[in-house]
Amino acid sequence: MSLRAAGCVLAVLGMLLVVGARAQESGPAEPATEPPPELRYEVVFEGVEDPKLLLLLQQVSDSRRLLDRPPNSRVRLRRRAENDQPNFVRVLRSEGYYGAEIAAEIDWDVVPIRVVFAIDPGAVYRLERVIVDVAPPPPETRGETPERPDPAALGVASGDPAIAQTILDAEAALLRRVKEQGFALARLEPRRAVVDHDTTTMDLTLAVLPGPLTRFGVTRIVGHSGVEADFAVGRLPWRPGDTVTPELLAEGRKVLLDTRLFSTVQIRLGGNADARGWVRTTVEVNERKHRSIGVGVGFRTDEGPGGNVSWEHRNVFGRNQQVEIELEGTGIAAFLRASYRQPDFWRRDQALIARTELAYEDPDGFESQSLGASLGLERRLGERKQVDASVAYRAAAVKDKEDDDRDVFGLVSLPVNFLWDRSDDLLDPSEGGRFKISNQPFTDTLGESLVFNRTQVSYAHYLQLLEQPGLVLASRTAVGGLFGASRDSVPADERFYAGGGGSVRGFGYQLAGELDDKDKPLGGRSLFEMSLELRARATETLGGVVFVDSGSVFEASLPDFGQNLRTGAGAGLRYFSPIGPLRLDVGVPINSRSSDDAFQIYVSVGQAF
Repeated sequence: MSLRAAGCVLAVLGMLLVVGARAQESGPAEPATEPPPELRYEVVFEGVEDPKLLLLLQQVSDSRRLLDRPPNSRVRLRRRAENDQPNFVRVLRSEGYYGAEIAAEIDWDVVPIRVVFAIDPGAVYRLERVIVDVAPPPPETRGETPERPDPAALGVASGDPAIAQTILDAEAALLRRVKEQGFALARLEPRRAVVDHDTTTMDLTLAVLPGPLTRFGVTRIVGHSGVEADFAVGRLPWRPGDTVTPELLAEGRKVLLDTRLFSTVQIRLGGNADARGWVRTTVEVNERKHRSIGVGVGFRTDEGPGGNVSWEHRNVFGRNQQVEIELEGTGIAAFLRASYRQPDFWRRDQALIARTELAYEDPDGFESQSLGASLGLERRLGERKQVDASVAYRAAAVKDKEDDDRDVFGLVSLPVNFLWDRSDDLLDPSEGGRFKISNQPFTDTLGESLVFNRTQVSYAHYLQLLEQPGLVLASRTAVGGLFGASRDSVPADERFYAGGGGSVRGFGYQLAGELDDKDKPLGGRSLFEMSLELRARATETLGGVVFVDSGSVFEASLPDFGQNLRTGAGAGLRYFSPIGPLRLDVGVPINSRSSDDAFQIYVSVGQAF
């Protein structure tokens, strides 16, 4: 390089340095242009008249979902519209529109910009030929084949709309029906659907591979520690060689959960069956704590504050033996109870139950101190039915406040109870009913030859009028009778009484019947009660009720409807807690007497009935 050329280069470098220095002194350079503005737009659907279909299309549209995040370029907005179209195709086909046409147009000349989806759904395609294909059994098995269900029974008859969810439901129903026949290892094969656009029809083939007819083989329990394995296996409703069905598997899970020894129960079948079709079954359990303490409180105007505390052990000797001790008290009574329950006594659906109770009662009509014990059997008779029978003895000193006489009784009885509970919830039922009948013959072993029989029948029914919001009509009727002895001969604490929070609300405890000249209840040899309650649930946690109760007791052995029934009415609030509804009821007597209070208040856990 010559000296002249070198000098020119140095001059240029010097000029660049000077310009750079001035640029630093003047601060950062201003941007040449502003960022592009956001393109505000709206989305319009044309050609869709079905509201349900329109809602589905809107739910899968990214253009509509991202309205609050507008793009800053036309390219991006156009891409959103293009990306929506495959989603629309899937939705339309799922609803049976296999020949739909979709076009997207963008009007850039309006504010906001309009993104228009012109959709022509076309005709709903319908099923033409529907075939249910059941594969033949494996050659190494005995050759049993499940019954092939009719397509119409699965919900996919010829002529029905070719809706995706309907087809999926039919597949699930097919698999369920095959498994119900004992083919527990059955699995679905890929479905085949052929669409004919000329006739707007679809030919559908549903296929299932049933596998062998499966039977229970060895069953083992895993995850247990305090519960003996043979007890848990013995509770299961199947034995080796029984056919595997979903019903038996569900029942097995239920019976183990009903013991209240396990928090979770999972039943798994082995993946393969042997040559006989027998499969290994594994029952995986998680044990819950076997001891629990319960505490409850309540208040009733007629009985005062009350409460109870209980302790329970549900697995005393490792086989679900249960011991429970409970102390309960109110302003007019106190009870100390203890019970022992031995399940699977002689047979799987039967339990041995021993009970004892120390009681003190001091209501308006009598004062009683007693000690009783019983030993009996409880048996399940089927789904939600049970009967129990026992022999019982109760020693009692009872003072009748009408004449202040105190009598001592030693009552031997043979109580029998039958219960059929078809309700859907223990504490807050909304459907079904509860029927109970009890009979108890008595013989006095300490006094004169007193013999009498006590019978009572009750039924409660629950009818859901509306699901949302929750509206339930609940009704209850109870009838009872004492036979074989006069009213005055029967111990006062064994007579029938009406009135109170679980009876005729609005009247005091045991006061909805005949009173003596001191306004003390005499009790009766027969009972009739009926209740009607409308229960409304406003929110997940709050609700209310209005109710009418009526009833009385009678001196005769059968209710005398010629006498006046005592009637109470009122309203209440409900707070639906995790442990059940907490109730606050206020009842007033409709046909009150001078001795009756103006109202009664009841606070407790659970519905009135």
